[in-house]
Amino acid sequence: MDKLITKFLQNNQLLSFGVIDDDGVYSASCYYAFDEKNISLLIKSDPESKHIKLADKNPKIAITIARDSKKLLLIKGVQIKASFAKSNNDEKEIYYSRFPFAKLGTGEIYTLKILWLKYTDNKLLVSNKIIFAK
Repeated sequence: MDKLITKFLQNNQLLSFGVIDDDGVYSASCYYAFDEKNISLLIKSDPESKHIKLADKNPKIAITIARDSKKLLLIKGVQIKASFAKSNNDEKEIYYSRFPFAKLGTGEIYTLKILWLKYTDNKLLVSNKIIFAK
């Protein structure tokens, strides 16, 4: 994975993701930790929440992470295709090392395995996008 993508994912913490429901698409936002070794994003959420139930039913999800700015050259972000799964103990440790306070709340840790990613950084010029694919 390109160093610019890795740095972007490490320096952000909030993602939005879309899952399929009976009426179309349902979206949610979650804090995440980046697992660089396994090229995954780790989230915590209630297993009874609608977005987790839907992701469990259909594990193909879409993710966006964006840095908002009114200045065109400061816009950065990623669009991701990922697969959803329950996390193992090593992944849980990564999440809790980034968000230790999250141990106080309820919920489970889940893994969003990155399958495809497009990185946009307008400082690189609009025509320059970086693609990662497994």
